[in-house]
Amino acid sequence: MAASTVKRPPAKAPVRKPQAEKKKTGKKVIDPDRIRLFFTKGSIDVPMLVITVVLLVLGITMMFSASHALSYRDNGDSYSYAVSQMTFAGIGLLLMFLASFVDYRLLRAEKSFNIFGRKMELTFSHLVLAVAFVPMFLIIPFGVSNTENGPRRWLPIFGRTFQPSDIMKFALIIFFAYYISKNYKKMRYTVTGLVKPFILLAVVGWLMYIQPHLSGLLIMLMICAAMLFIGGVNMKTVIVVGAAAVVMLVLAFATSEFTYFADRIMYTFDPLADKGDKTYQSYQAVLAIGSGGLWGVGFGNSAQKYYYLPDAENDFVFAILCEEFGFIGGALVIILFLIFVLRGFYIARKSEDRFGMLLATGITLQVGLQALLNIGVNCCCIPNTGISLPFFSYGGTALVIQLVEVGLLLAVSRRAKLN
Repeated sequence: MAASTVKRPPAKAPVRKPQAEKKKTGKKVIDPDRIRLFFTKGSIDVPMLVITVVLLVLGITMMFSASHALSYRDNGDSYSYAVSQMTFAGIGLLLMFLASFVDYRLLRAEKSFNIFGRKMELTFSHLVLAVAFVPMFLIIPFGVSNTENGPRRWLPIFGRTFQPSDIMKFALIIFFAYYISKNYKKMRYTVTGLVKPFILLAVVGWLMYIQPHLSGLLIMLMICAAMLFIGGVNMKTVIVVGAAAVVMLVLAFATSEFTYFADRIMYTFDPLADKGDKTYQSYQAVLAIGSGGLWGVGFGNSAQKYYYLPDAENDFVFAILCEEFGFIGGALVIILFLIFVLRGFYIARKSEDRFGMLLATGITLQVGLQALLNIGVNCCCIPNTGISLPFFSYGGTALVIQLVEVGLLLAVSRRAKLN
């Protein structure tokens, strides 16, 4: 019997899913998470840019009004201080523009090195901190004072002077943002969250004590404490160590030769106590504020800036502003700084990563704290310790650094998810 042949249906060829054809655009696909030098995608936070420019324009205008008499006395030219400030403002705006395009994550990018047989990871944050320490140590042998027997907070360079503490504030913000973001899971441990930051701040505090620069040290400590709190440090330990640090600081100043700190604290709330000597500056400041009334005496019509109020172009420019524009002008400037702080915190909250959040928070805190303390000094609410008003007070180096910080804040906003 012949074998029956079974006809099988022809095997079907495997069905292949059509692959999406790649478009030949001639452009390389860019990884959005790759860290690079410049990041041009996204857009900066326009409200923050606008408020910064408004504060800068108002600041230069008021600094000119407060300084033209002193500038003519010191330099024979009423516009000398204003031209110098506008020059540094131009430099600062250019650097702010460039910094707004920088990929801020580059500051925390790590690179491994073998040092003495041990693998160590270094970042640009370490480099910035190391660079900031150089002028801080140089101020010990080369520091100068702007008054006779005054604090030696300034370092001369190329015929000008600058405060190394301005650079150190910026460096500490960058480094603490990196340190906390890297160790955020260990911040509740005493060694990581408290001991190591305390050692760094102790070295900085010693350098600030030598100058001495109490106000700058307080601002640094307040900024770093706030960043550590946000980073999740154990607050019970912080309170105990903070109380011990305050006691040690009070004892150090009480037993030192710098007794003017105690004098300033003693006469803070009573400018009439010794208006001919120890409270002269505070008395002239509140006199300027009171003379302005509600609407002020008019732009350029201040009387206190004619050699009555010392440092009218620097620490007490807010008092001159209140004299010329009254309570309304002073309140407007306070509102502008409040908007700056609120917008800065909004950028921090919406930032892409923890490092950007901490960086934006630190920068915003620095500007806000300095404005609060300076205005408090002008109103005799806190001791006069030489705190400048951001964007207003005369000082080229400080202004440039503040604008660079705003540039980094805008760089954070470029990658943030803002409405």
